[in-house]
Amino acid sequence: MEVEYERLFGEKPRKSRAPMDPNAHPELDQSEFLDDEQTKIYQSLRIGSAQWAISLGRIDVCVHVMTLGSFRAKPRKGHMDAIKKFYGYL
Repeated sequence: MEVEYERLFGEKPRKSRAPMDPNAHPELDQSEFLDDEQTKIYQSLRIGSAQWAISLGRIDVCVHVMTLGSFRAKPRKGHMDAIKKFYGYL
């Protein structure tokens, strides 16, 4: 997963102690919408790799993945930042 992240963003994910900020409210995000290319990256990271991690037994991140998944049709920049943080946690 780290290799895929590096390929997409040109850097390693920043380490994080939690999959999501405890005070995060992605449903209230008002940042700009991602363009079509960034939306595809978001969908790939969120749907493909993140759900795969759950299948491998990372039940601790299930709620976070499903929360961010509800924005897969029209994600915003804040949602992409949240998924990047999530990868730093993994």
